[in-house]
Amino acid sequence: MPITGVKIKGLSCFTTEFCGFDEFKLINVIIGRNNTGKSQLLKVVQSLCSPDRSKSRLPASYRFTGTFDEGTLQGIFSNSQRSGALGVPNTESNWTFHGLRFVDTPVSWIENPHELVSELSHRAKERPDAWGRILPHQVNEATEVELNKAVSRLRGPFADKVFRHMLADRDIRNEPAAAKLALRSDGQGATNIIRDHLIRADNIMATRRLVQSELRAALNHIFGPDGSFSAISVHEQASGEWEIFLEEALKGLIPLSSSGSGLKTVILVLLNLLIVPMLESKSASDYVFAFEELENNLHPSLLRRLLKYIDEFAVQNGCTIFLTTHSSATLDQFSRSDHAQFVRVSHDGTAASTQTISAHFDHSQVVGDLGARASDILQANGIIWVEGPSDAIYLNHWIETFSEGSLLEGRDYACAFYGGSLLARTSFVDPTAPNPEALIQLIRLNRNAALVCDSDRSSKGATLKPRVVKAQEEIAKLPDGYMWVTAGKEIETYLPGSVIGKALSLKADPVDPAQFELFFPSASRTKKGDSYVEAKLNRASIDKVVLALASREHTTPAIMAPRFDWAKRMQELVATIRKWND
Repeated sequence: MPITGVKIKGLSCFTTEFCGFDEFKLINVIIGRNNTGKSQLLKVVQSLCSPDRSKSRLPASYRFTGTFDEGTLQGIFSNSQRSGALGVPNTESNWTFHGLRFVDTPVSWIENPHELVSELSHRAKERPDAWGRILPHQVNEATEVELNKAVSRLRGPFADKVFRHMLADRDIRNEPAAAKLALRSDGQGATNIIRDHLIRADNIMATRRLVQSELRAALNHIFGPDGSFSAISVHEQASGEWEIFLEEALKGLIPLSSSGSGLKTVILVLLNLLIVPMLESKSASDYVFAFEELENNLHPSLLRRLLKYIDEFAVQNGCTIFLTTHSSATLDQFSRSDHAQFVRVSHDGTAASTQTISAHFDHSQVVGDLGARASDILQANGIIWVEGPSDAIYLNHWIETFSEGSLLEGRDYACAFYGGSLLARTSFVDPTAPNPEALIQLIRLNRNAALVCDSDRSSKGATLKPRVVKAQEEIAKLPDGYMWVTAGKEIETYLPGSVIGKALSLKADPVDPAQFELFFPSASRTKKGDSYVEAKLNRASIDKVVLALASREHTTPAIMAPRFDWAKRMQELVATIRKWND
């Protein structure tokens, strides 16, 4: 992909600065308020889906960034020719003196609406001259002309791709039978495609399987607990139009016209991803898919499952996806993904601008643009309540590794701090129940709650503190609650000595912490020197957060599994989080 970034100016709302994409990733989420220009960026993407960008370009100026590739340069700088006009010495060819120096080097330029190149910026590779000196590569005016030709020939990022677009304003309607099968961006043609696949005799075994098996299985996977469809069928109405019906075990046949638009959205996405490539004898990787505002009329949990399906489909099939959204749920889904990026579109009342949001973006600004408040972030699928930051660091890493990366903090759950002894002033009971002690009712923030706390036991028979027992009783009554009281004295007790030794760069690994051993030094004079840190690590103190951060890269499920009840607890906690996300 010689061209890696594309921006445009002079089109619609993009009038004062170049707007677009610094790069392209597998998943590209375009975020912003309504009417800021999100859909206009999709037009830019569509213009790039052509082997000849001069024929598909928009009437505007483009700014390109990319890399010179060897094939393009060889078509400009011949290895069998030496041009004095290009300043090539007698001992060199056009290729060895110029072309070879630019292979795999960065380049940027602007093409105006008439395809004239300007502001060409390049950087040739350095190489020593006959005397071993490293001198800047001299590029004269004639060579600049040749380089202009070269950038005009660089392939676009989607030169061999087909653009598939689904509009925000979409529907699946009853349709008359038609021989031509085509799915339009507004959903027109969907009924006819499904009708043809289910009843046309030609190759019906294969086409029927696509709908009844593959599409229906994907539909049931996305709907999960919200619906299970046993069959998809079509029926001809008295008017001659055909209608799609879905069958459920308890509800019987349901006409799609009586179903919500959310179901239609999911079906249209699946038709684009699964059926259209087969119709056109292509693979999914041959397409660039653009879906606008999938969140329209979709329940948040259904939206999350649809986005997760799209994400997994893109990874498995190597197809590029563009999503426009004003939903913070979409932000949560992809905020931790290495193969996804966010492009924020904003409008100041005069013109639009774009900003690529990095992996560590300012959540508050972006979520604010989406019309959400800070409370929306707290309203995650579930909250894991922990004592403090170090506990959250351990748990986030353990959950990510134990689930093999399928569960991530900030997307599938959130961590919040209760502050240790302050647990006594909190409650996990029904917030509508009497509260004479004016306890902080944590369940108000989220009905899905897990609590992880230290046992603080000094021996096997020691009793738990009253505040912990109270929390256990309350959380046990929650339908989707979970409580983890550490098997050892503190959460750090789970760490094997091998992890601690590597985290602290010790010459030799210390012994494992004993189950009920005091881990950190105590303020009590009578316990001075008794802690693991003092007795086994020969340290006066250690920062909890520093230890937690340093231990992550050395901690794996295999290493942690033998430590007390760690594996069992992780299995239960991960299962609880998955239940929150069903």
